[in-house]
Amino acid sequence: MPNEPTANNAGERVTLAGFPVLLLRRRVRRVTIAVLPPFGAVRVTAPTSTPTGEIERIVAGKRAWLDAKIATFPADPGRERRYGEGEYALLWGRRLRLHSRVGAPGVSLTQEGMILSARSDDPARRAAALESFYRKEVQNEAEKLLPVLSRMTGLSPASLTVRKMARRWGTCYHRKGAIHLSLSLAEYPPACLSYVLLHELLHLRYPDHGRDFHAALDRYMPDNREVSATLNRLQRLSASAWAETPDPE
Repeated sequence: MPNEPTANNAGERVTLAGFPVLLLRRRVRRVTIAVLPPFGAVRVTAPTSTPTGEIERIVAGKRAWLDAKIATFPADPGRERRYGEGEYALLWGRRLRLHSRVGAPGVSLTQEGMILSARSDDPARRAAALESFYRKEVQNEAEKLLPVLSRMTGLSPASLTVRKMARRWGTCYHRKGAIHLSLSLAEYPPACLSYVLLHELLHLRYPDHGRDFHAALDRYMPDNREVSATLNRLQRLSASAWAETPDPE
């Protein structure tokens, strides 16, 4: 009897129905397919016992959807980001040229762009310094916005924190009254932060995305759909905006 597939925490890179795929074997009930930022990588999560041929059949059935979804992502610029000279960083919708320094971790803004300092030239340290800066920026701006939105909605969280989030702009734990925001929001125009904070704030009253939630969102921010579309569009552009290329239109 052949060995049954077992869970693989790291996953394996395979080609299924013509698509390069990261295949994860998990203790789940069904096969799920996701197309992930920043460059449209395909991830397939499957039950440990599902034969590879069956997984490939499911992927093939999603071919049109996958082609359309992948097309919404920018092309991989083909080189690793180092957060150094000649690259760019986004801040509240502006694209700033990076200048790297060795020193106390931090960020300063000048007419020439953004000076990013870290203890060494290690890209991971530079990335950590930039993320720390983004976290403070989002926290400061969110704390300025919160009193305005709270007066508008009559809602106020028990806590508001900013963290690195891979797949979400924000989360609300309505039973605890806790709201978390993504530090990446510092990259986008300020209206995007307003939209996400209002969205999560309303979840304190409306836990799901039902009719009442959307009615309240439309009432307090009539242009919320346009802002959401802008955020999603700029997210696709920001994946390659760090590279030394012309500014995205």
